[in-house]
Amino acid sequence: MSTREDIISALLDLGEEKGLANVSLSDIALEVGIRKASIYSHFESQKAIIDAMLAHCQSVLKTKTFNVDFKAKDARSLLVSLFDNIIDVFAEKPISSFFSIIQQQRMFDETFSAEERMVSSMINARIRIALEFCVQRGWLDIRDTDYAADLVTAAVLNKISDVLSSGAEWETDRLSDGLIELF
Repeated sequence: MSTREDIISALLDLGEEKGLANVSLSDIALEVGIRKASIYSHFESQKAIIDAMLAHCQSVLKTKTFNVDFKAKDARSLLVSLFDNIIDVFAEKPISSFFSIIQQQRMFDETFSAEERMVSSMINARIRIALEFCVQRGWLDIRDTDYAADLVTAAVLNKISDVLSSGAEWETDRLSDGLIELF
């Protein structure tokens, strides 16, 4: 990796660990193994590093696919597969760090609130497609798939937060079964 990428990676790791507001340029320089002044040859400010971090993570996230298994034999297997796929994407670095930082900063900074909405929208679109497919197949009886997708998206985002914060095992079977019982 280049020094610029190392700086972004250090900000992601430190931001996840300490909270973005608690990360100084000195912390980043120490993590990367460079002098603090050297950071300025790559970025003009800490805000520029944060902006580059966000752009990098958005770029990585856009390369990820959230698969809906249209060959599934029932709603449960389709939903479990989708939920497992989503958690796999968010469990990998740098996306796991990105998600954790968004969750920490969203209440204090509109930029991170917008990032959370973008992530939520990406997940919601896949869930909506999966639910509409299940309805078309007659597997689920959902009258308002937009509302159902919003509910399921909130549950998935909550579960991602649980997994990343506690290392808890993701219970996709339980989440899918609860959704199927609901509809």
